[in-house]
Amino acid sequence: MAQTPKKAQESDRPGEGGSDPSSGVVVPLNRGTPIASDSSMPMVTARTHPGKSNKRLGELLLEADVINDAQLSEALEEQKRTGKRLAQIFIERGLLAKGEAGRWLALQQGYEYISLTAEPIDIHIAKLLPVPFVRRLMALPIRQEGPELIVAMADPSDILAIDEVSRATGLRVQPVFTTENDLEWAMAQLYDVGGRVSQAAALMDAIEFSEAAAADHADAEVVVLGSEDAPPVIQMVDSILQGAITSRATDIHLEPHMQEARVRYRIDGLLYDKAVIPRLLYAAVVSRIKILASLDIAEHVKPQDGRISMRLRSREYDVRVGITATAFGERVVMRLLDKTNMLVGLDRLGIPAEQALIIDTIIRKPHGMILVTGPTGSGKTTTLYACLQRVNDPTRNIMTIEDPVEYYIQGISQIPVRPRGGMTFATGLRSMLRQDPNIIMVGEIRDAETAKIAVNAALTGHLVFSTLHTNDAAGSVVRLVDMGIEPYFITSSLIATVGQRLVRRLCQACRRSYEAGPDIASELGLPADAQPTLYQPVGCPECDQTGYKGRLSVMEIFRMTDVIRELVLAHKPASTLREAAIGSGMVTIGEAATTRVLDGTSSVEELRRVIYLEE
Repeated sequence: MAQTPKKAQESDRPGEGGSDPSSGVVVPLNRGTPIASDSSMPMVTARTHPGKSNKRLGELLLEADVINDAQLSEALEEQKRTGKRLAQIFIERGLLAKGEAGRWLALQQGYEYISLTAEPIDIHIAKLLPVPFVRRLMALPIRQEGPELIVAMADPSDILAIDEVSRATGLRVQPVFTTENDLEWAMAQLYDVGGRVSQAAALMDAIEFSEAAAADHADAEVVVLGSEDAPPVIQMVDSILQGAITSRATDIHLEPHMQEARVRYRIDGLLYDKAVIPRLLYAAVVSRIKILASLDIAEHVKPQDGRISMRLRSREYDVRVGITATAFGERVVMRLLDKTNMLVGLDRLGIPAEQALIIDTIIRKPHGMILVTGPTGSGKTTTLYACLQRVNDPTRNIMTIEDPVEYYIQGISQIPVRPRGGMTFATGLRSMLRQDPNIIMVGEIRDAETAKIAVNAALTGHLVFSTLHTNDAAGSVVRLVDMGIEPYFITSSLIATVGQRLVRRLCQACRRSYEAGPDIASELGLPADAQPTLYQPVGCPECDQTGYKGRLSVMEIFRMTDVIRELVLAHKPASTLREAAIGSGMVTIGEAATTRVLDGTSSVEELRRVIYLEE
């Protein structure tokens, strides 16, 4: 069973260094040694499924009433845009559980389906193939049965891949079907980042690091991860980046301390320890990252910011790098941005249909200002991108000013903020207004000058999207007044403010139901005698023992009504505005989050962590 991420742990999962399999994530089924094939040509067998179908996956799901025509059309559009597999799209949209998707795909392709999160894997057999080989072919040997090698594959019909595996192992290959997600998970456990970093560190102990070695393999514009022939320092950095991608991490933290440096990943908003870098080798790792990000390796005092473009198995990623000096060395934070999975629609934010309809209505206004508020990391930019996608139309001129531009959207002109070059939010916004825009997005309103220009743009016929740092939606009005915007201009320009937080989704594979007591019922605003059935996190291999997998938005939408306009003109405080909005039917963030607890999507613990501690 996988180790539960915790604040401080040493990785004892099996890596490439030969750890004890009994303490690892995967359990050996047998320890058979490879048996050479008697034939000069590799033999291929296959476990076929008795219900093989020649129909496409979408057709099968339609016939079984698992999805409808509209959902299939939307999924096909996303597949065309992102290049993802259709099954993966259905899983991400919540239309299929992962296990269900695997069984449907197996039925379609005519192969036996195996879930690698539940299937025992022989570690020694899995390592018959080198890591790059497994990643390239998406084919993982899981056990041996006599002269046959059972190989889990994302595409078991790939005869060329089967032939390569057979030639490399000298065994007859029997392919079985598994999902790409399962393969990613299994590879992460077999080749976990902690083990790979430790192995690279052991190799580095025996050599003298030089900046020339760190510069090796870094002359390409796009860094390709996964080279097993690279020097140890490069393997170490590659392992850290690959591990973050496999773990669904949004950020990587490299934090130097007195004796060692720790590597932590931010997954679903929380940080987890993943590896330890020896103190003497940490400088080599930082130098490698600086070179990849085109930063000055001789500078160790001033903060530096850079960017890395990299590719892993045909998927491209952008990595924003920030480096700052601390008492024990330079601290590195890297944010990962997946170019192929960069944008989500309003339907993917996880908000109820009623709120989605309100947002869809307000963003189609011809002019005015819409603000998204919340603390850092609450998903404000993602929401704005989803809105821009919805209104993106060839007949409109849409422009953005952002710091930085996180994702590039086809058909939209995006301007990055460059303070050193004189391009601030205010100057960029002025310049955009001379470009005849219909819709403008300002990444963030930080100062009075930007606020005034944005409000004037909304008053003069432009639709303006932006973000603001306030605790709730109603507080945005008071914040604008504090910035020097007259209440009359606010009531004339502001359409609505969306307050937002992100809560973690319970892992659907392992969540456990329980009957809530009177204390919890009262906390959720229910009658004391109510006994709702709620769910709590458990932890399983599919969610890396966290009990949660993914996040969703919980929102409150503060709309500018006639009643609220009068209160704003009367300089009423934010609390009065909030009460008036609630009286007009506004669902608060707390109420939205409570609904997700009651429907089993999230937990009471998550509600307390994200909402109640802030309100």
